[in-house]
Amino acid sequence: MINKQKASYQTMVGEGARGIRVAAKLLHLVILCFGLLQRAAAQGDFTSIDCGSTVSYTDSLGIKWDTDGNYISTGQNAVINMKQANVGAVDALNTNALQTLRYFPGPASKHCYDIKLVADQIFLIRLAFLGGNFTSGSSTVTSFSVSLGTAHWQDIRVSDPWTPIVREATFTALQPYSPICFQRGASGDPFVNSIEVRTLPVAANQGLTGYILTTMFRIDCGVKSGSPSSRYPDDPLDRIWTANPPGFSIPGFTNANAPTENLPLVIDQPPPFTLKSAWNASQISFTWNMSAFPAGPTTTPIPVYWYTFYFVEIADNRTSVAFSLNLLGDDGNIHVSVVPSATSTFPVALLNAVEFAEAQEYDIKVTTSPAAVTNIEAIKEKLNLSEWQGDPCLAWPYDWLKCTDAATSGSSILDITALKLSRFNLTGKIPAEVAGLTKLTQLALDGNKLTGSIPDLSALTKLTNFLSGPIPEFLGSLPLNVLTLDNNLFEGKLPASLQEKVDAGVLSLSAVNNPFLCFGGNRCLGAKAPSSLSSGHKSSHIGVIIGTIAGGLALLLVLLLLFLYWRSLKKPARKSVTGRGKLLAESSKVKSFSWAKLMTITSNFSKILGRGGFGDVYQGELQGGQKVAVKVNNANTKYGEEQFLNEVALLSVTHHRNLVSFIGFCDEDTHQVLVYEFMAQGTLEDHIRGKPDTVLGTLDWKTRLGILVNASKGIEYLHNSCNPPIIHRDIETANILLNEQLVAKVADFGISKLTSDEIATAGVSTQVKGSFGYLDPEYFQTFHLSQRNDVYSFGVVMLEVITGKSPRTVDFPDSQASTLQNWVHSKVRDGDIGGILDPVMGSNYEAESVWKVTELALSCLDPDLSARPDMKGVHQELMQAMEYEDHHKTTISVDSYDPSESTLLTASSTTNTSS
Repeated sequence: MINKQKASYQTMVGEGARGIRVAAKLLHLVILCFGLLQRAAAQGDFTSIDCGSTVSYTDSLGIKWDTDGNYISTGQNAVINMKQANVGAVDALNTNALQTLRYFPGPASKHCYDIKLVADQIFLIRLAFLGGNFTSGSSTVTSFSVSLGTAHWQDIRVSDPWTPIVREATFTALQPYSPICFQRGASGDPFVNSIEVRTLPVAANQGLTGYILTTMFRIDCGVKSGSPSSRYPDDPLDRIWTANPPGFSIPGFTNANAPTENLPLVIDQPPPFTLKSAWNASQISFTWNMSAFPAGPTTTPIPVYWYTFYFVEIADNRTSVAFSLNLLGDDGNIHVSVVPSATSTFPVALLNAVEFAEAQEYDIKVTTSPAAVTNIEAIKEKLNLSEWQGDPCLAWPYDWLKCTDAATSGSSILDITALKLSRFNLTGKIPAEVAGLTKLTQLALDGNKLTGSIPDLSALTKLTNFLSGPIPEFLGSLPLNVLTLDNNLFEGKLPASLQEKVDAGVLSLSAVNNPFLCFGGNRCLGAKAPSSLSSGHKSSHIGVIIGTIAGGLALLLVLLLLFLYWRSLKKPARKSVTGRGKLLAESSKVKSFSWAKLMTITSNFSKILGRGGFGDVYQGELQGGQKVAVKVNNANTKYGEEQFLNEVALLSVTHHRNLVSFIGFCDEDTHQVLVYEFMAQGTLEDHIRGKPDTVLGTLDWKTRLGILVNASKGIEYLHNSCNPPIIHRDIETANILLNEQLVAKVADFGISKLTSDEIATAGVSTQVKGSFGYLDPEYFQTFHLSQRNDVYSFGVVMLEVITGKSPRTVDFPDSQASTLQNWVHSKVRDGDIGGILDPVMGSNYEAESVWKVTELALSCLDPDLSARPDMKGVHQELMQAMEYEDHHKTTISVDSYDPSESTLLTASSTTNTSS
């Protein structure tokens, strides 16, 4: 009941079938009676930023606008052509502030405005986005995310570049530093036109710490539809109030003389003008469709809303009004009704103003370790990384950091586990604060120009670091599967214990760019390294820096990452072929050659085709004139016998037009030889990046796509048409061979593995084997082998075919990307598909086809195995991409997929039908 003496109200909270609910603790009603309504915040509590502007000014409302140079140091400015802008859709916005924007093209994915707030104070934040001519020319929809403080607040999707997007929220600042950050999305560059910050009364929205209230609408009830919106100075808090929404037929009236200035102070401080009008009817009923409003990410399982209703009697002829307020959530809608009660002197309902907001909850307990923040701030300052602002882990980590996850770690305090600053062109000394990040498991500083002494890193107990001098003997006693020593100054030979593990195939060792180390392709220079680090030292003073071919004044530092997988000590699962007995059992299926016969076929091994891990490959010719490739095992490679036996067993029972045909073998004394069909055009790798002393034709896009179609069909056959299924484990461009007609065939089954149908999809624990750059990180970290590991490797192959770049390269001009995958991701986000294409392909391609294959490749590299397609899906997607190219001239023989062409095989079969 509302009258001159007394105020009362009734509420009813409803809960809908689809989970929409009005939380009673968030339901907020305001009844106004006599008293004094004081004016609120002065404009001194306002911060108004015209993003991208170069001059400060005062607008027509008397609001002072600043440039954004004092709040952010990254990004670029752009000017919007306002002639096409639909500013009438949000008439209360400052059009001057919409004319400019600041955008963030990268390479960083996170950019923050440094906003200073008062802890435990309530603030209103309003952002405006108008892409205009900046986004209208893009072929993709610009999307990005926004955070307030450490909370992920909104996801912005710019579907109409000429209509402003406004997002407004109120929240409690938890600390004086509450940055507003923009995180790159799937496409386009993040941008913002204006940022407005308003201080609200301390008591407003009290009890809502841990919630962000995102404004859905704020209505000055009773004002005629189409009337201009109102804001400052009419509302001292600068809230934007709109008139009746279009189509609302609720009767209303205005009493300009109503004494609303003499009402009592209430915590929300509604402006007096909103109370001089009201909806006034025998019953007020309206429905809001909540799905029409953009919802922000939240931790609550169902949406929660905050409503504020303002009631004050402004009719001169009424003394007492009583009514009930009812709310009901139903199927995504909120139904509101105000109904007169039986005790009301006047049978009418009224409502002066209403505010609706989504209450977005976030976990205020999740914070980044203060020690980690302090150390990162020091590292940023010393390495000139000050453009990286905001919390290092929240709401999104810096691109060069990896942080723990509260959901999986069980701790609300986030720690930093990886510091990856490779190729950042850093100078100066390595900051001692690196040692303060005690939870690090990965540290990469290679490709920089760091000088001076290496700090004491002994506190990093999860890392073991050796940079120069002889490789310590004790490393051979550790249970390692992978050892990376790239770009260091190690010297001499490998310790015998390490060499034995490499030869036995139980250790994958990479040690490129160690010019003094006698291993692999290193130059093994006789001169001693400029400095050494024995196992007893904790730091090393490096005076001379080794570059690529020429020396330079830079320190190339890659810290050794030791992955200690104790379960690798367990006895490995039995291989599908374990000895010569199995080989002899299968030998009747293929031709057996004598060593003498092979010498005749190859003219005493006179023409070498290539070299591989198994041994050298020579060209030969059978008696009938058929050319063959003869692969001879290197007797000094101890793990070659296992691969030899495995490959003979597998190839003797698998036949497909997209697998290299197996002709025969030789197993005589110490000679182990495999004989294949000759592939005249060599490997796919040779064509993409060239082969020394060989002239190969340039592959255009359609030819490359056809090769991918053929190769995917071969792998799909191994996965789905062999019984038991076969996982290749070594898919790379060097193992995809091309015949005279450039039809692709998959080769090299030395480390392939027979599996059961269940294991093929679910996975099995096994030793990690494969090629660096193509190896699935999930397989590498967990030892869990499945068909999706082949899918990952083929995804790398697709990126290599598209870009012409090796997956081992670190050369990405104008980019800080450290991997081929990250580089392609950044280009795709920018909508720059042309920027990733191998330039030698020319312009004769269908962009839609390239887009499809690029997106397919990235989906194959998804960290979540379950999110990756299977090889059948990959093959079908590639066939669709080929359809986009069908109006171009056919340059390669591509077989269409037909399941009936494949024959189910078993490893013990004695007859096989070629598909």
